[in-house]
Amino acid sequence: MSPDVLGIISGVIGIPMMFVAIWLIYVVHAYTEKSERMMPKSSFVKTNIDTFSQAGLPGKVVRNGFLTMVLLMPNLPHKRGIVNLADVQSFPVELKRVLFVTWGASAVIFLAMVLLNFYVES
Repeated sequence: MSPDVLGIISGVIGIPMMFVAIWLIYVVHAYTEKSERMMPKSSFVKTNIDTFSQAGLPGKVVRNGFLTMVLLMPNLPHKRGIVNLADVQSFPVELKRVLFVTWGASAVIFLAMVLLNFYVES
């Protein structure tokens, strides 16, 4: 494949990646504490805050990502006793949607970058 085509493909992946990264930073900054306050009976929230509160924005990203994963698959953390299913069920649908779309877009962009790298390396 010619370098021009690879450059165009990289731009098609890279430009949305920048927008998703900016949006992720905004979502993490604006919604992490709000989301954690909506799950007062879940023990993982306090543990995550205690563990990652001193890490700044990267710590907030980890806390937000873990919260999103718990909302995505609540049964496994519930079996381990770290999440209250009532908190998950009462969590606002709009906020869940924002978190899922943001992290999903990040995962899709990451996968596209990995696949492009495999293609270029082979």
